[in-house]
Amino acid sequence: MSRTEIILLYETEEERKGLEPARSILGQMGISYREEELPSPPTLSALQRLVSELEGSVCIWAAGRSAYLLPILSSTLMANYPFIIVPCPGEEISAKYLETVFEAVKGYPVSFTRPWDGQGATLLAVHVLAARHPSYTDLLNAFLQKKHLSST
Repeated sequence: MSRTEIILLYETEEERKGLEPARSILGQMGISYREEELPSPPTLSALQRLVSELEGSVCIWAAGRSAYLLPILSSTLMANYPFIIVPCPGEEISAKYLETVFEAVKGYPVSFTRPWDGQGATLLAVHVLAARHPSYTDLLNAFLQKKHLSST
């Protein structure tokens, strides 16, 4: 399987909806991505498969109910591959709970956006790609210029 540059991660339908801005922006930029539902239940073999599929990709993770997996994956994957976390608090998962989980991964290469900020996460992911491959810089600049022109 060829490596996908950006992977969108989620567990619940609510988390999946939080990634709608990412889908829209990546589509506008013409950047291919793959969506990956986090394993439920998170068996060892399912997590190992997930880790092998994520290697080398930029991951945008909509983390609400699935946030409990963050400390587990941080010890195996994130030491080498950064995650961009979009906090998705809701009725079942409080912002305070998410903050507690996120504290557990201090020191790992994890970036957090504001709650439900799929747009910010996506632009950060493309910046990461631009550092790897300069061709993404042109895509990012064109998108930002178009966005700027449409807002004026």
